[in-house]
Amino acid sequence: MSIVQETACGVNIQLDQLQQQITRPEKLLYTEDAPPVHVRRLQNVIGSISVTSKTQPFLSATRLADLLADPTLTRQFPVAAEVQIDTESQAEEHVSDYLWLVAAKASVQASGLVMHSLLDQTLRLQEETYYWNDVLGSVWNSGLYTAQTAPTRFWHWTKGLPSIRNASSASLSRSLAARWAQFYQIARQSMSESPLRLNWSSPIRSCRAEARQKRDRLVAMTDIHTSSLGLLMESWHAFQTEDAAVEGAQLSRAQWQETVSRIVILTETILHQAINQSNVVGFEERVVTTLKEDQAGMHMLDNGLYSTQTPADLIQRLVSLLRDHLPAHTSSMSTFVALHGRPSRVTRYWIPVSLAILSGSASLKFLAHRQDQILQWIIDFGSTIIDFGGNWVVDPIRKLIGTIRHDEKSEIAIMSKNSLVADRASLERMVIDFVRDRADTSQGQLPVEDTTAIANAVKEGDLTPVLKAYERDLRTPFVGTVRGDLVRALLIQIQKTKVDVEIAISGIDALLKSQELVFGFVGLTPGILVSYASLRWLIGLFGNRRGLQRGKKRHEIRRGLRNVTRIITSARPSDGTMSYKESGRLICEAEALLQKIRLVLGGIQYREFREDVQDLLDVQSGVEKQLRVVERMRWAYFQ
Repeated sequence: MSIVQETACGVNIQLDQLQQQITRPEKLLYTEDAPPVHVRRLQNVIGSISVTSKTQPFLSATRLADLLADPTLTRQFPVAAEVQIDTESQAEEHVSDYLWLVAAKASVQASGLVMHSLLDQTLRLQEETYYWNDVLGSVWNSGLYTAQTAPTRFWHWTKGLPSIRNASSASLSRSLAARWAQFYQIARQSMSESPLRLNWSSPIRSCRAEARQKRDRLVAMTDIHTSSLGLLMESWHAFQTEDAAVEGAQLSRAQWQETVSRIVILTETILHQAINQSNVVGFEERVVTTLKEDQAGMHMLDNGLYSTQTPADLIQRLVSLLRDHLPAHTSSMSTFVALHGRPSRVTRYWIPVSLAILSGSASLKFLAHRQDQILQWIIDFGSTIIDFGGNWVVDPIRKLIGTIRHDEKSEIAIMSKNSLVADRASLERMVIDFVRDRADTSQGQLPVEDTTAIANAVKEGDLTPVLKAYERDLRTPFVGTVRGDLVRALLIQIQKTKVDVEIAISGIDALLKSQELVFGFVGLTPGILVSYASLRWLIGLFGNRRGLQRGKKRHEIRRGLRNVTRIITSARPSDGTMSYKESGRLICEAEALLQKIRLVLGGIQYREFREDVQDLLDVQSGVEKQLRVVERMRWAYFQ
């Protein structure tokens, strides 16, 4: 759905209201329930060429021309017997109203097709203009364009050398010295005859001048197309009455018939004059002059406005426009773009293609000689990816699941479970045995209560009996060493140190077990992050790149809104409204905005944006209101 289709749908609503006036029972009564056959045929044609929906595309030019070429639209019909009319002139007037309605709706369809063609061509001309702006934007781009077009330029230059072309083969069949002398004379004469055909001093400057000339021609043709769009859109607005909000306010028959004639003549004149003009001022003047000349046959009588142009004549002109003028205009514009637009793909890409062809054999030899290494690199790369996934993604996930389920195999531990219990029990036995074996520290057999007390003291870390014996043996270390008590006391203290270390380690082990789930997530995070980043990169590289496209579209939309604001602020309105050229430029920018924003906004926001665009294109409301609409669009969609 485009701006042209939406506006055409609004015009069709106005024409439907006129059709209701024509078919009112009080205007013409039939004795039968159904109208005559030829009237029904006209009604069928009107229904076929009506734009009943904003999403309904226009009929093709061929289909519309075939419908309008129906003999029903040009043949004179007799007054049927079932028609109860006072005079035959009223019946003819009734049929003429239907014919005028056919001409009106056909003119909307035909001018809509022309506006679609102009809009597409304008957008294409703008793209070609952007290309030349890039070429002229930097010396590097200008040099690249010079290198791309160098073979073509050299070919055209050699074809334009008259001396080489007219040189006879006999004069070149002499000795070697004579040939070089002859060649020098020919080259010198050729350069003197055509000194401007080859500018050896500054080829880049010559190419920039050529690019600037082509860009200016494209800009001039773009202005002509935008003026045409503004003229045609303004002619559609003539169907809308100023007091359309008031119920029953309609255009008179004379007014809307004049509007239909104006649309047909204007559309035909635009297609005639679009290619032959070189500037927008001359184009608008010529169109207005032609329009006045065609409307000079109209004259005003007291009972209304009549024209020498009948609706049948207008329909025939529309058929000729659709079958001849519109295809010719499209073909001529294609030729114009091919002549002044960017060079062909062959010209633009012959340098990289040539480099690829020249380096292709060397590349193939390199690949053939290192085939085994390349295959090994590929295998290593694949195995690295598989090992990474298994060791850093799959295994951590499996361990994390085991931790959640309290799997014993997945518990974190830095020492065995029964190590501390066994070492502590050993220390208790060592201390008890040491106390029992020391006759000077015990009187006979130790009672069970003392043994239990010693064991409890050892559990608390109290080795007082051993330390006292150790202190006494230190007084006579030689005797204690020979007797063995000093060594046993030292070994018991070593065992006590081992138990203390294991107690500290068991505390750390308990802390780790309490945070086991946290460590599981920490171990899984690097693998997940690397996998996610790699997957996003692959999707962006080989997928549809929707995210990148959306970001690029948003940037282009902001630039389009900036262009719209620039058009409105730089306009020189007469009576508060824009000129035809500025109105057409605004239509082109608004259409480009709609095409780009469709990928960014949703359904409801997109419909609201279209409503704002319609308010923006209402040039009759004035520049100040359009600026307020732009400001509303800025804070509603771009903040």
